[in-house]
Amino acid sequence: MPEQDAPYEVGYAKPPKAGQFAKGESGNPKGRPKGSKNFANVVLREARQRVRVNGPGRVRSVTKLEAAVIQLNNKAAQGDLRAQRELFFLVHRAEDAINSEAAPLSPHEMDQRVIETIRRRMERVKAEPVSTNESSSEGE
Repeated sequence: MPEQDAPYEVGYAKPPKAGQFAKGESGNPKGRPKGSKNFANVVLREARQRVRVNGPGRVRSVTKLEAAVIQLNNKAAQGDLRAQRELFFLVHRAEDAINSEAAPLSPHEMDQRVIETIRRRMERVKAEPVSTNESSSEGE
């Protein structure tokens, strides 16, 4: 009996032929509509919108993100512990980002650091005494 005439075995990872997609047919034919925005773009667009803020003695225009940071700073300064914790976290991350960008290493410097790390590891391995299991085999 040729394989083409053999009955198709339905089972795990073998759906019935009637339920399978035809060749070249997508499982999501309409897909995402053109022009629809993804979440990250919507968040960034909204955070960059400008708003008017009443400051000390004047009104100024800042982004919504800047306004949120100003409010967080004000609450932290008034003694709100949650705001202080969040502000310290954000400041720490910002400082880390600035420090990592401030002094990028050249490829030569990165290579030197890698070589130095490997050398230290090799020295540590050499300094460790080699343990053998001869004492356990003596008692047998």
